[in-house]
Formats: sequence, structure tokens, C-alpha cells
Amino acid sequence: RQNLLSEGKTGKYLKYAIGEIVLVMIGILLALQINNWNEVKKINANLKEALNQINQDLKQDEINLKGFENSNVKRVSYLLKLTANDHNNFAFDSILKNLDDYFYFYKSNNAYSSLKSTGMFASMENIKLKNNLTSYYEQMYERLKTVSEYGETFTNDQVIPYTLLHLDYDENMIVNEDLVKEKLVTTNLVQLAKYQINVKKFSLNLIAKAIKMNQNLRTEIENELLK
Repeated sequence: RQNLLSEGKTGKYLKYAIGEIVLVMIGILLALQINNWNEVKKINANLKEALNQINQDLKQDEINLKGFENSNVKRVSYLLKLTANDHNNFAFDSILKNLDDYFYFYKSNNAYSSLKSTGMFASMENIKLKNNLTSYYEQMYERLKTVSEYGETFTNDQVIPYTLLHLDYDENMIVNEDLVKEKLVTTNLVQLAKYQINVKKFSLNLIAKAIKMNQNLRTEIENELLK
């Protein structure tokens, strides 16, 4: 540059200077692009980790839901036999274990809550997965909570007061068979059992939908992680 100036070649000097500026700008832009790539890579890695954690939460959800599904199916079967007078090989003394019971909903949504609180949820590009996550954790969770609370309210307000008034039981919740047979005839025990059947059937229907939704969502997450 000094030689060009000393020789009075100002035009060439300007071209040389502009070339240097262009090279510096290209270097800056490349550095910014690399930084952006690194940031995107970091966000994607964090998002994958969050989705992995959500997948684990969903697996725990399925375990809890299937546990309640299995136990409620057995209790409904028992109560149906009770109300239908199908008493062959029937254990009258275990009525309380089947009547005084309700579906209690356990939440497993820590990973989803963290994903939303960090802002990564908004940056997810898979819109279908975002919508399905919202449907499960916001809508299905609310429905499960409502059904759980209704079952708890009915059991606490109707079943337990009846039990305290009419049934005597031991520390294992075992009731005298003759006492149960008497109350089936002289009190509203049959009607109480029928209503509990309806409550449990409604819970079972929703639980089955939640399990199916859970499984589909996990498949979507696993496909997203493979990308």
C-alpha cells in the first residue's frame, strides 16, 4: 500500500483497501454464521435431551395408568357380580376393598413443564408434535384430574359415610360375610355399588384413551429424535 501511494497509484490503492475491507467483512460474517450454527446445534441438543426426558415421563405415566386400569377392571368385575347376585365362589368379606376405592391421578410432567419454562417449546419446528404434547399435557391431564377428583368426591361423600354407618371391618378391611348379605337386603348397598361401577367405568374409558394417546405421542417423539 505504501508503494502504491508513493507511486501515486491512488486508484489501485483504493481497490486494495476495499478488498481488505471485504475480506474482513467476509471473515466476520463467517464467524457469525459459525456461531449461529453452534447455537442451533446447542439448542437442538438441549431439545433432544428434553424430549428424551418427556419420553421417560410418558413411560412412567403409562405404568401408573395401566396399574389403575388393571385394578379398576378387577373391582368393576367384583361389583358387577355383587349387584347381579352372581355370588358363586364370591368373597363377600372383601367388599370394602372394592367399594372404597377410586382412581387417583399422578402427574409425571416435570420434563414438559421445564421445556415450556425454558422457551425451547416455542422454538420447536415440529408443529404436529407440539400440538400433540399440548393436547396430552394440557387437555388430557385436565380431564384425568377432573375424573380423579369426581371419583374421590363420590367415595368420600357417599361410600365412606355408608361404611362408617353400616359396615364393621378389621385392620385388613375385611367385613363379616353375614353382615354384608344383610346390608344388601336392608340398605342401599346395591345402589351404592352400582353407582361406583358407573364412576369406575367412566374412569376406565378415559384411562384407555390416555394410554393410547401416550403411546402415540412416544412414537412421535422417538421418530423426532431419529431425525
